[in-house]
Amino acid sequence: LTELHGALARFVAATEREIGARLADMDRAQKQAAVRRLDEHGAFLLRGAVEDVAGWMGVSKVTLYSYLNAIGNR
Repeated sequence: LTELHGALARFVAATEREIGARLADMDRAQKQAAVRRLDEHGAFLLRGAVEDVAGWMGVSKVTLYSYLNAIGNR
């Protein structure tokens, strides 16, 4: 369980490094790419991840769920 402690923060930090911007500073396309990467890492399987990531991005949960739905429809 100690491996899960801070897992979301590590996923976010890696995604921010990969994209080259903080979640809050990303444009819409970058945010969508970040959500795709986080989803690939399984970040949204963690409790509270949707709320946390939405807050860090400065978007609503509804917006984040729309990004996730777009990934599922591809």
